[in-house]
Amino acid sequence: MRRYWTGLLAAVLFGCSAPLIAELASEGGPLAVTALLYLGASAVLLPLQHLRSRAKASPSVEETPVQPSDWPSLALLTLLGGVVGPLCLVLGLERLSPATGSLLLNLESLFTLIVAVLIGREHLGRRGFGAAALTLAGALILSGGHLDGGSLVGVVLIALACLAWGVDNNLSQALSLRDPLQIACIKALGASLPLLVMSAVFQQSFPPMRSSLALLVIGALGYGISIWLDLIALRQLGAAREAVLFATAPFVGAVFAVVVLGSALSSTLVLAAGLMAGGVILLIGDHHSHRHHHAAMHHNHRHQHSAEDPDPHHQHQHADGAPRWHAHEHEHEAMEHTHPHVSDLHHRHDHDPSAPPQA
Repeated sequence: MRRYWTGLLAAVLFGCSAPLIAELASEGGPLAVTALLYLGASAVLLPLQHLRSRAKASPSVEETPVQPSDWPSLALLTLLGGVVGPLCLVLGLERLSPATGSLLLNLESLFTLIVAVLIGREHLGRRGFGAAALTLAGALILSGGHLDGGSLVGVVLIALACLAWGVDNNLSQALSLRDPLQIACIKALGASLPLLVMSAVFQQSFPPMRSSLALLVIGALGYGISIWLDLIALRQLGAAREAVLFATAPFVGAVFAVVVLGSALSSTLVLAAGLMAGGVILLIGDHHSHRHHHAAMHHNHRHQHSAEDPDPHHQHQHADGAPRWHAHEHEHEAMEHTHPHVSDLHHRHDHDPSAPPQA
């Protein structure tokens, strides 16, 4: 149950940011607005990383840092998720109402789910697909009441943003064994600096001081903290299950627009809330367990040695003992067993009963 809370909190923070951005997007150039969002993300993530490194009482490494082989994937996900996606979002939100823009963000979960299952070999059972269907059904009901006046260009731009983020989420999940806070910092800095340069080159105006400060705060929470929490959820759940959880973000944004920004409350919103709540309950109750094979593996990631851990892959010894959580190079022995699991990077096996077991 606890593994789902980080994904839900990430969705809440991001969902609340969309209608606020829609209110402020027209006050400055799209490049400048997007740059401010990622500057805010950098402003909160970098101090957090610094404080964590200073607060470590143990000399042991608690997370696996980014490796040289990770940089091509990091560069691509930063370009897609940190530049292309937010820029298309800001341009699209300029052309749509806050509620409409929030609801269209459901496409991110759909794109993430498609890529994860068809390309990433992730498994999503009947309950998982049922949860996705309920959540997306709620989004369609909401959209039917709000998209009549929407600009087609705005809809296409939001869809492009969601496609970029869908690919970004799957790339991020492939890097989820690395330090999530470090990856979030790299992504935020890697997005904000080029956006600032482009803002200057194209002479885009920044919003007034009050709006700029508001965008920095929105970026700190809706992009900085949300990205960090989402990376943790991707590690723990896999991209497909994370996508179902994150599909609640547009609903959160629509509710926020009603409660805080004064948008109209409708019966469709109440119905959609019930469907999405049912989807989350279905997903949280999804327990997947069967006999499967793990091939021998050598890698480096955060783990613990605990008798409470039902997945006994970390039975190696430490000469001087080991802290509860730590990271280092280690071997996973080949084994075949049964235990509850999700589609993390250790469980990308085939679920066809007629197929031979795979790691």
